[in-house]
Amino acid sequence: MKKISRFIIIVFFISFDFSVNAANTDYYNQGIKFFNLNNYKEAKFYFEKDIVFNIKNEKSYLYLSKIALIEKDKVQEKNYLDTVLVINPKNEEALYLKILLNVDEGDFKKAQESNLIFGKVCKDLCSKKTDLSKMIIVDKKK
Repeated sequence: MKKISRFIIIVFFISFDFSVNAANTDYYNQGIKFFNLNNYKEAKFYFEKDIVFNIKNEKSYLYLSKIALIEKDKVQEKNYLDTVLVINPKNEEALYLKILLNVDEGDFKKAQESNLIFGKVCKDLCSKKTDLSKMIIVDKKK
């Protein structure tokens, strides 16, 4: 009898885990759908909901940073980008957006540091490296 009840409990938790993972994918995909439709309020809702179930989904944080950029909320944008880079320090899109944010804020030292990392990890956005280097003022006295 104990074996049967243990088996039932194990099956329950496994099926629960599958349903949670399916919900995670659905929330993220719904967020993408609304983002592509320029409905940023709904997209934000679904990305935040996705994060509740999968706190390490760097893609949801990245989209939230893009929404914050669109909404001109630099504090949120920075927070979301920092979170992406804590989860995955080699996320090239987050590095790229962080460099642009640093340049916009006038923090060229941080932009330069991030640009060095970006140069080492870029795969898809390497063509942007030259443009970034032109934006970053290098103080050769330091």
